[in-house]
Amino acid sequence: MSKKRDDSYFAAGRRKRNKNMIMVMAIVIPVIAIGVVVALLFKPAPVQAIDGIECEPAEVLNYHVHAHLDVFIDGSPHQVPASIGILSSPACFYWLHTHTTDGIIHIESPSEKTFTLGQFIDVWNQTRHDSTLSNELATKSVSVYVNGTKASGDYRDVQLQSREEVALVIGNAPSTIPSAYPSNGPPR
Repeated sequence: MSKKRDDSYFAAGRRKRNKNMIMVMAIVIPVIAIGVVVALLFKPAPVQAIDGIECEPAEVLNYHVHAHLDVFIDGSPHQVPASIGILSSPACFYWLHTHTTDGIIHIESPSEKTFTLGQFIDVWNQTRHDSTLSNELATKSVSVYVNGTKASGDYRDVQLQSREEVALVIGNAPSTIPSAYPSNGPPR
């Protein structure tokens, strides 16, 4: 025995809603499926390492210390920019980076390594190009002081150590060389 179709006003509305729902689902389900496949397969282009310093999708805190850098050009302070070594597209953090303009260098890597001022300057130049710094480094004498003591050798080879004050002096020296890591700086 066949069932008689309900032709009431309410039944017609239900049939129309069901038909619309089937059409919407026929569009929505494939779009979601395509989105999931693309999300699973998409890998952003890898970011090139700079002087051996990798760029990670998030901060790596296995080895996490800080140094402080002051830069002087002909005796005048030169601000260390915020976001050196931090990229937004693709989002990543180089193992050597800054967050703010306070001169604190964040040294964050998968393992304890030796990092140098030269590596930091290379990351600086390639992620926040500073033509003034580049030009001055290329044309003037350069000295580095670590905790107030003049370092010997090439400035690029000066190691960045936990809670050290590094003063990069380009050209004429300032009247006072900083000699201590800032008391308000992060620990380590």
